[in-house]
Amino acid sequence: MSFRLFGKLLRLLVKERMEYRGDFALGAIAQMISYIADYVVIWLFIQRFDTIAGWAWPEISLLYSFGLLTYSIGAAFSFVQMRQLEAEVKNGTFDTLLIKPVNSYFYLICRGFNLGYVAHVLVSGSVMVWALLQMDIRWSPLTVAFVLASIIGGAMIQAAVLSGIGTLAFVWVRTGFLFTLFFKLKDFVSYPLPIFGSVIQITLTFIVPLAFINYYPAAVLLGKDTLYLSGWAYLIVPVVGPLCYWLSYRFWRFGVNRYQGAGG
Repeated sequence: MSFRLFGKLLRLLVKERMEYRGDFALGAIAQMISYIADYVVIWLFIQRFDTIAGWAWPEISLLYSFGLLTYSIGAAFSFVQMRQLEAEVKNGTFDTLLIKPVNSYFYLICRGFNLGYVAHVLVSGSVMVWALLQMDIRWSPLTVAFVLASIIGGAMIQAAVLSGIGTLAFVWVRTGFLFTLFFKLKDFVSYPLPIFGSVIQITLTFIVPLAFINYYPAAVLLGKDTLYLSGWAYLIVPVVGPLCYWLSYRFWRFGVNRYQGAGG
């Protein structure tokens, strides 16, 4: 799968979605209102308690924006595609991807690229920029590079987990409940990690590293101490995303090799 082929697929997807501009616009507006409401709820909560684990409103908004922005980028390449994989495996339609002269994984994620996440990007990106400007951060080329690497890495973690869940369809077939579990688990990282017990903190750091999506990047930028990574967080954060995505892709290759068709 080349960038040129992806560009052609993306142009076809844009052309298809723009055939129903009104529907696309209304859907994007509805999603924007929904996520703006989420920010308002968090803001009201902060007004009642002033801070959460020492994190003030601009810091919490940065934390939430990291999570939403990276999800929108990662899920655009993975959520719908992997959620539908269960049905494709049951119906045998996944077999059509295996006979194409392209990598099945990259063709699947590019074919189903979801333009609907533009609303998430607009809302989270705008709030993130506002939050960063509200805080006394010493900006340098290294800081900018860290922010960009954190966004890319966070998106890769989100896509890696979603791809891993989708891959299980080759073995278990039914994987829909795992997506629900993922979103429930992801809710934990909408707030600072220290408010949770040690078991949850360890789980979200070392077992399912969702804390690297937003908590550790935000903590590094804000100069906050992290219990389990200490001063090494700024070096570890940019590496976790690519590592998770590579492992997820290797798991996909393993799953495809185990796949025996709808009757297998």
